[in-house]
Amino acid sequence: MLIIHDSSAQSMSKSRKTEHASIKLPESLTDEMDRYIGTSGFTSRAEIAKQAIREFIAKNPLPTPEPYTYRLEKINTDSNGTKILDRELREVIQVYIKPNGITCDHCRVNNCEHVDFALSIPEIKQLIHTKRKDGWNIPNP
Repeated sequence: MLIIHDSSAQSMSKSRKTEHASIKLPESLTDEMDRYIGTSGFTSRAEIAKQAIREFIAKNPLPTPEPYTYRLEKINTDSNGTKILDRELREVIQVYIKPNGITCDHCRVNNCEHVDFALSIPEIKQLIHTKRKDGWNIPNP
């Protein structure tokens, strides 16, 4: 195996971070690369590798992930409440609907952003409406 370094990365002091990475390639592949040095404008293995990688990426694009537009996302709801993904906390939060009210299991209160979000979910609104008819003391959504 041979490690390819970009020469500009080697010349930088150790105290400065470089914007380059090293890769290991089998010697048989680097021997093939050497045959192309001096052709098509290539002067180094690094130039050949960069060009090959660029062409590979252009021919094989990955789908662009859709950006998350909201911090909180409903995972599911059931008769106990709802599970919410909190992307900032990187946790799944349970918000419970109980006869005496609504409670966030994470914040341990009934008036946090997770509760507010839960109260905006149509299924939770319907659940609360149904439970209030049964005499539960849950705030109006």
